[in-house]
Amino acid sequence: MDGEENEGQRGNIGNEIFEQVEKIIQEEGLSRTNAFQRLSEMTGRRAGTVAANYYRVARQRGAALQPRAPRGSKTRATTSRASAAGGGGNADAALSRAMESLQELAGIVRSQEKELATLRAQVQQVEKLKGMLSKL
Repeated sequence: MDGEENEGQRGNIGNEIFEQVEKIIQEEGLSRTNAFQRLSEMTGRRAGTVAANYYRVARQRGAALQPRAPRGSKTRATTSRASAAGGGGNADAALSRAMESLQELAGIVRSQEKELATLRAQVQQVEKLKGMLSKL
């Protein structure tokens, strides 16, 4: 793959996830949450990553979605739990995002390894055919 092709794929991940979720919802009659989980299981991405990509693309496309809660509008219970847990929300959130990104990257690397193995097997077959043709 060249750099330009790779950039095109990277920019399309969100769109691909959106389309796959919509297809799962339509074909299997699942809720969005269940469709996120199903796609998560199919792709190895975390369900939260799938949902984040889906909603980002949905907002870009102007889909009618439930309004999001304003940032920073934590309830007392949420604030109390965060305080009781040590209050490391920002660090925890950053670590969580980093872990999701690493897991997604690991999935991409695994699929590239499979693709390389397939290509290597195809090269071996071509070399065998070349050998056979040269004997003719």
